[in-house]
Amino acid sequence: MSSPCCVDPGVKQIYQAQGYEKEIAGVNSYVTGEGKSAIIIFTDVFGNSFVNVRKLADTFAQSCQVTVLIPDYFNQDSMDPDDPNLWDLLPNWLKKHPPTYACSIGEKFISTIKSNYQSIQVIGFCYGAKVVIDLITHNELSSLVKAAIVAHPSFLVKEEATQIKRPILFLCAENDSLFTSDLRQEFEKELKSNGLGTFIEYPGTVHGFVVRPDNTEQVIQEKDKAVQDAIEFFKRNI
Repeated sequence: MSSPCCVDPGVKQIYQAQGYEKEIAGVNSYVTGEGKSAIIIFTDVFGNSFVNVRKLADTFAQSCQVTVLIPDYFNQDSMDPDDPNLWDLLPNWLKKHPPTYACSIGEKFISTIKSNYQSIQVIGFCYGAKVVIDLITHNELSSLVKAAIVAHPSFLVKEEATQIKRPILFLCAENDSLFTSDLRQEFEKELKSNGLGTFIEYPGTVHGFVVRPDNTEQVIQEKDKAVQDAIEFFKRNI
């Protein structure tokens, strides 16, 4: 359940992150903002040190007036966006970092911070979407999540659609070999009927576009629109 899009870092971004690093629940975490409510970002394979995701975290913190946290569930062993052989390295890397382990870290993380914030929302990109779905289908921990977002998700299975317990926004690429049209239809059918799901498709985009866009004008515009849609969703659910 992976494709070359999973390891395409997109156009290189230059940005000075505004937050700081802190150990939370036993893992290094990027923290930005000082709000009374929180957003947890669960990352793609490039982890919490990737400048693109830290830029998004700062944007969410400033726009929503919340604290944003990004746990490093790869234990400082995320994929290197500058490595030319990422696609070849991915299979063995995934064996060392299975999504089940990331889900266990996500569960421990939200359990650790739950009493520190008035509300908690979550967002997952690619690999990280699996952690989001794990939390909002969890019999006990789903109640800790006010609302959720996934962008171009990976590793989802159709059976999870009926188990989701919290409001969720899907930021969908037009062409996505990992969140296929058939799989997406399963989630749409269930989540539109029960009112929990919202789905937005962004024309001309592929898997990874929200965090790792190329430099074409249309993709940049659609990425910016997706970020704004996420911000508006977060604000409605704080």
